[in-house]
Amino acid sequence: MPLVQHNSLPSIQRIAEEGGAVISAEQLQADLPSLRIGFLNMMPDKALLATERQFLRLLAGHSEINCYFLPFTITGVQRQDEALQYVQSYYQNFEQIQQSNLDALIITGANVTQTVLAHELFWQPLQKVLHWAQENVSSTLCSCLATHAAAKVFYQLDRHHLGDKCWGVFEHEVVSPKHPLVSGISNHFDMCHSRFNDISEEQFEEAGVETLVRSHAVGVQLASDADMRMVFFQGHPEYDDISLLKEYKREIFAYLNQQRDIYPPLPAAYFDSESQKLLQEYETHVLSQQRSLNLIDSFPDKILSEKVTHSWRQPALQIFHNWLSCIKNQRQSI
Repeated sequence: MPLVQHNSLPSIQRIAEEGGAVISAEQLQADLPSLRIGFLNMMPDKALLATERQFLRLLAGHSEINCYFLPFTITGVQRQDEALQYVQSYYQNFEQIQQSNLDALIITGANVTQTVLAHELFWQPLQKVLHWAQENVSSTLCSCLATHAAAKVFYQLDRHHLGDKCWGVFEHEVVSPKHPLVSGISNHFDMCHSRFNDISEEQFEEAGVETLVRSHAVGVQLASDADMRMVFFQGHPEYDDISLLKEYKREIFAYLNQQRDIYPPLPAAYFDSESQKLLQEYETHVLSQQRSLNLIDSFPDKILSEKVTHSWRQPALQIFHNWLSCIKNQRQSI
């Protein structure tokens, strides 16, 4: 879809520079329907802009809709100076977004600091957004932590801790092939996960939420309620090809910075054998030294970034295309 550059958000200009379909408000294609997509970005500062761009790329995959992208924030999401200034410059607050006549809403994941979601500073403001969206928005798409929050708010489902981090690239299967959200998608495809918690297929089923895509290894990826008012991802279809690479490097940095005790394991099925060998050599070198932040300087980013693949890109684009088409069709039928 053409992204409408109706504000000064730098990420839309970035998408245009990458060759994405971006038009000015004056170039609006009058023969195409327009959708206003709200975007609640709760990701931590280091991932704030990357997440913004990742979802914009997925939204730009639909050529038959003019897309207005409206990012906003809520109280309780903690920011440092640079990210705070960015959000204050380019994001609306929730009170403003309530007046924006949204057609759909995307809510990202977030870093948590408490073992109980209800103890997070953003919990009450997020609940308000979810309840408001349920009454005022055609469809809300939740990613990762947002899925667990919405499942708790609407269905009283408690996520359970997996013990170890579930992360990497996993094979998935479509289990409800007639559902419009998975139209045109291969029955088996790859998708990313990066999480410590899970809601099981049985829990979703008991709540009346249909599982659409799952992995035998790591559980539910995509689920939806009956009218697609709420769409749930437990994984990260928005991730770029190097997202897990960057995340792995951050985990190593946390180890070097004494923020984690154990050197991080590799994300599953992400690095090829040559890259794994290179990373094993790097790990051996790091573990032979006293912990020092300087060791991160020799992490082989450049070599690794040229070898990772983006096997989940096409199914992710198709799912988002289907989601937007469903919203468009629902709006046109009113």
